[in-house]
Amino acid sequence: MNPAVLSKPARGFSLIELMVAMGILSVLMLMLTALLDQVQRSWRFSESRISQFREARVAFDVMTKNIGQASLNNYWDLRDNDGDGIFDGYFPVSELHFITMPASQLGGSGTQQPVGQAIFFQAPLGFSTQYRNLNNLFNGRGYFVAFGGDRRFKPGFVQSADRFRYRLMEFRPPAESNQVFQDGQEERANSKPQIFNQWFKQSLQVGQGDFESHLNPLAENILTLVVSPRDSLEVGVANRNETFSRIAPEYRFDSNDPSEEFAAYSQQVPPLLRVTMVAIDETAAVRFENGSSPPGELANALNGLFMNTNNYAQDVQKAADTLNQLGVSHKIFSALVMLRSSKWST
Repeated sequence: MNPAVLSKPARGFSLIELMVAMGILSVLMLMLTALLDQVQRSWRFSESRISQFREARVAFDVMTKNIGQASLNNYWDLRDNDGDGIFDGYFPVSELHFITMPASQLGGSGTQQPVGQAIFFQAPLGFSTQYRNLNNLFNGRGYFVAFGGDRRFKPGFVQSADRFRYRLMEFRPPAESNQVFQDGQEERANSKPQIFNQWFKQSLQVGQGDFESHLNPLAENILTLVVSPRDSLEVGVANRNETFSRIAPEYRFDSNDPSEEFAAYSQQVPPLLRVTMVAIDETAAVRFENGSSPPGELANALNGLFMNTNNYAQDVQKAADTLNQLGVSHKIFSALVMLRSSKWST
């Protein structure tokens, strides 16, 4: 073996090579850190949006599920319209009521200011405070959005200041306080068509308590509720979003409406309902809060919208665009609800 080879020293990395390697490693670490930070930010943003609108999503699911059970429990009866002693034919009859209308018709109160649209109906929801295991008891139920404080909904030991917010409200009297049977009693006693226009009003005593004592908030920061009764799918159209709204061109429907315009739809529930709800996050609610008065910017964002069902799609887009311009994080929930008890016929 050559002694010169054995005595040759091993060659290491130079200082410049080490500095270049450390520089490359530092750049890679910075890029990896930035990537991880971006992923973490995206995850936090998505998680915060999910948590912000989780309450609204749950409330929307509960509401649409209950609306899908709406029923009039109607039946066919003979009627003599002209009083000549000869029956004119069979007509649908019901002692129950289904109505969609502007929430302003409920009238304001000291604690709640209804906005948008409202729906009130009867359904076999089986809610009672006195009787158990009667799951098919009929209940009056209603949904609308109102602006107001939370004093009535807070426990007595909570001494915090009132929070004024838009809330999705649920009208939920127990079955034993279902005032719809008493509302039409006067007409029924005189053998006249029943008129149901009081059982859901604020001025009416509903069993043990008044209207507001049966109200419960389902979700906060709900700007509006839109309910559009629709009678059928478009002929030859596969998209379930394209439906007729001839029965409620202005979003109003009353199963007890005696007018000639709606006579063909009397004592029936519509087969389909397009239910839409606009929710915002708490950050926007705090930014625009105006004490006990509704925030003007948010209220004006929906002014003039949802007046005619022909403009429904454009109104949804306008609402989203306006809220985006205000920098409001929002979510629009929408579902086409099929009413299972509907036996639609004209």
